[in-house]
Amino acid sequence: MQNRMYPYGPGAGYGYGQGNYGNPNVNPNMNYPNPNISPNMNYPVSPNMNYPVSPNMNVNIPFSPQMKYPKEEKPTEVSPAEVTKANNFLGITETLSVCPCPPGENVWAALVNPEGSGVDLALQRITISNMTCSPINAQIYFKPTLPFNGRMSGNVTPADLSKTPSARPKGQIQFGSLPNSPVNGVLAASRIIPPYKSITVDLDGLWVIASRTNVMVFLTSTCDDSSLKSTVAFEWEEK
Repeated sequence: MQNRMYPYGPGAGYGYGQGNYGNPNVNPNMNYPNPNISPNMNYPVSPNMNYPVSPNMNVNIPFSPQMKYPKEEKPTEVSPAEVTKANNFLGITETLSVCPCPPGENVWAALVNPEGSGVDLALQRITISNMTCSPINAQIYFKPTLPFNGRMSGNVTPADLSKTPSARPKGQIQFGSLPNSPVNGVLAASRIIPPYKSITVDLDGLWVIASRTNVMVFLTSTCDDSSLKSTVAFEWEEK
């Protein structure tokens, strides 16, 4: 006798999802979850809840135009060139002269990093000028013992003149006369300066002067009727 409840035979309706009719969370016509139920949560999602979505997200939910996100504030960055300019200094000696020229009398100039300065001096360049009619021999010494008769130059300035008050250098330019060669130093370089000429030694910070040390320019000349006259200028960065 044909079953009226199952006209096509017992179990024939199971292939059409008959066994899922009792589950309220499943669409009776298809075998996938009800769209009103969150797949990750066990409770229904209200269709009236509108969560704001960023316009950059590829989602079909409208973005509220009234929502404003704060702009990201980036810290002000100081370029390496600005930092270097703020810590750069330059200066020149007074005129170094020996007149008249006694035998063996010479002059010197040095960039000095005094004890307790707390910085290193990175030499950028040295400029030596010869104001006589005879060539001058310039010898550059590292860490010689400074003579006691040295004087300090007041012709030193920061490279950045936009600061008020101006930065004060830790390095010092000292100069004086010397009857013989420097003591306890290492001769590192030598240059010949022609008459009435200037030469510049570009260093780009490669020579670094630590606290309690110095770099000295020692000047000699074969004096006859002329006197030795010269100036020495230093440029450096304090780190």
